[in-house]
Amino acid sequence: MRKLDKKAPDTAVLQEAWELMCTARAMSDLYEERAQFTQKYVHATSRGHEAIQLALGLQLKPQDFLSAYYRDDSILLGIGLQPYDLMLQLMAKRDDPFSGGRTYYCHPSLNRDDMPKIPHQSSATGMQAIPTTGLAMGVQYREKIGLDQPIAGEAPIVVCSLGDGSVTEGEVAEAFQMAVLKQLPILYFIQDNEWDISASAKEIRAMDANEYAKGFKGLEVRSIDGTDFFTAYETVQEVIGIIRNERRPVMLHAKVPLLGHHTSGVRREWYRDDLEAHGKRDPFPKFRQQLVDLGFPESGLDNVRSAMKSKVLIDFERAQQAEDPRPEDLFLHDYAPTPITEEKGEREPKGKEKTVMVDCALFAVQELMTTHKECLLYGQDVGGRLGGVFREAATLAEKFGDGRVFNTPIQEAFIIGSTVGMSVAGLRPIVEVNLLTISGRD
Repeated sequence: MRKLDKKAPDTAVLQEAWELMCTARAMSDLYEERAQFTQKYVHATSRGHEAIQLALGLQLKPQDFLSAYYRDDSILLGIGLQPYDLMLQLMAKRDDPFSGGRTYYCHPSLNRDDMPKIPHQSSATGMQAIPTTGLAMGVQYREKIGLDQPIAGEAPIVVCSLGDGSVTEGEVAEAFQMAVLKQLPILYFIQDNEWDISASAKEIRAMDANEYAKGFKGLEVRSIDGTDFFTAYETVQEVIGIIRNERRPVMLHAKVPLLGHHTSGVRREWYRDDLEAHGKRDPFPKFRQQLVDLGFPESGLDNVRSAMKSKVLIDFERAQQAEDPRPEDLFLHDYAPTPITEEKGEREPKGKEKTVMVDCALFAVQELMTTHKECLLYGQDVGGRLGGVFREAATLAEKFGDGRVFNTPIQEAFIIGSTVGMSVAGLRPIVEVNLLTISGRD
């Protein structure tokens, strides 16, 4: 009988992981069994990715932030969501907790007190890397200026989940660059199943994420077998500990099989010639055998699987009967109305000299930064050495410090896109791109 070592998850964690893995597998099985119904709703499942995803989901805390990608339903189960919650989104139901039926399956957004926070995003195929890294930059900024003072060992981390195929996106390179430059508290969680949609790894990449990341000095990388729950759990535990305590970026690259369809509309049997090989790496029977080797009764494990299969079926049928969105729901959750609806004040007060536009901008930024500690300015050449190529940031770094006014690389996508994540962190970022004519160069 195998014995647990000191770093291994305890019995309670193993029991919960088995229950959740059975749940995830029952969901993917049921979606396939009911394909005539489910295929009209675009979806992908974590089939084959369950071990590594649960290893992460079970260790995230309410103070953390998660950017999940469209195959991460096991992570969502791991943080505490129920199959019924996910199925409401699958079927575009009114009570979908993420979007009220507006977005595809496993496109979550969440702001519950007892779970990690998930900002809303579009389909996560690499473009989430910049806003999520901006969020990590916001978390770091809040700590540095004293807005947040986390308890030692409990500091929040930011997780950016990516499929390996998306790492070829330019946005991902910009995100990695800033993460290592600023040493941000972020985990890049890379799941590598060696497939894009219908294109294999050999067709689309010169190297995997693990090899690619070696070009970013300061980004620690771990590459593991993501089908082994024990290895996955222990490695996730270690890298989360590094980020919570040392406040620096880490990449976890996990090799996993793709056992399901890419998505419901791109079926595996149309183009896959490696299904048998991938099936031999299935984490589900591997985890079951590991539990048996530890002394878990086979009958007990099978009873859990049966119970989860029944629960998933009940939740599915319940979700089918749930209310669809109403036409008037289209106008719910709109942008908050602006309190400023008309111009007030005098544009040309008597006795005043005209002020050039760039100085007006400078004075406005200075006023905001004086009033709001959560306001900061960053971008191209705004730092103290120059203060902007048009002097639009002159003296600001001197007045507010290099931590609130700083230069960035020539990365217009990051400069602008990071403001989304900074705003999620409760900040008021102001950014500078030198010239409109160069903003499209990358």
